[in-house]
Amino acid sequence: MKWYDQVQEKENVVLAAFGHPLRPGPWGELYSTPFTIAAPEEVLPLRKLEETGTSWVFPHSHYSDVERLLESTGMPAYLQAELMEPEVLVQNPEGMEMRPAAKTLLALPAGPRKKLYQALLQHPENRGQITFIHKDTLGDRFGGTHNGEHTLMLFKQLCCEHGDYLVFSGLSVVLAQLPTYEEKRDFMRGLTSQRTLTLRVRIRPGADTTALANYWGKGIKSTDVRTIFESIAASPTGGTLALINVLPPLPSSQMFVYPVPDNPLSGPSPVRDCHWTSFNFFQDQPDQQLSDPVYFMQKLKEDYTPAAGDPRYGDIAFFSKPSGGVVHSAVYMADDILYTKNGATFTYPWMLETLTDLLKQYSFQVEPGEKLVVNYFRRKNM
Repeated sequence: MKWYDQVQEKENVVLAAFGHPLRPGPWGELYSTPFTIAAPEEVLPLRKLEETGTSWVFPHSHYSDVERLLESTGMPAYLQAELMEPEVLVQNPEGMEMRPAAKTLLALPAGPRKKLYQALLQHPENRGQITFIHKDTLGDRFGGTHNGEHTLMLFKQLCCEHGDYLVFSGLSVVLAQLPTYEEKRDFMRGLTSQRTLTLRVRIRPGADTTALANYWGKGIKSTDVRTIFESIAASPTGGTLALINVLPPLPSSQMFVYPVPDNPLSGPSPVRDCHWTSFNFFQDQPDQQLSDPVYFMQKLKEDYTPAAGDPRYGDIAFFSKPSGGVVHSAVYMADDILYTKNGATFTYPWMLETLTDLLKQYSFQVEPGEKLVVNYFRRKNM
């Protein structure tokens, strides 16, 4: 082996230790490392989740609207009748609420189930009742000591398929049929587990870090970011830095964290969904109104402009239907990586995810043959 081959082999070993290299760009020499996280046992309200049951809402709807929806799914007439029973479908001030029985949920055929789940997700209020599970992760999620084949079969019975994903609803049905605390706990841990990734930037010795600091120094003191990068570049061997260390305080503290319940004595809890997360990314103190669609759309008009050219760190990505309805938002980081929270409930952490995976998940909410549109918006002062 030639000396230069040995040098290249050593370099390849070093790069492999950093993770998977991202495409080159103004974000620098970035590497990603995939891993899986799950909600800690301490935040899993198992008894409450089991006792609460399944609840779907149809805002601003009437009995006849829900009846037409159920007919459009093609489900058998007897299942439509069960879902329209007075004790199942009730009127409330916001619209209609449906609390389906376990036997009805389990009996739904695959096609009508998918159409029903898609209709439910047209209303953000139902996002916490629907979970997306990548098919490749089933073994890792539910292959533990206390989850047997029966649990997996029960889970699949409550799912419909969408590309690489299983779409699940009916958590209380599963929990009610698991006899032990350990089985319930392990199922919830599996259900809440998420595939995510970390990002590290490599800074080579003697590198000019000005452009790198300009890219990542938004939202916090750019001089602090520049000082960190310059210090690493001044080292004889350079080094790597986890990007969580240069993020603004709020996302830095929330990254890979599952939300815990707020103190009820402090007043109404904010809805910390994707929009709350995206618009609060650079805030020193979170603006709790930013989950209100009217409020954040006003902020979008006043404080943001469509991003010119390629997206950059801190831009907000809006995922919209061709008709214009927004189904999700996330914060652009680098390459095809975004910072996201995929639901308002405790089952969804703040994390990093690829644009490809987000598009696959949220395409469930558009009609067959349609594609989601992604538009980027940039703060006017950045």
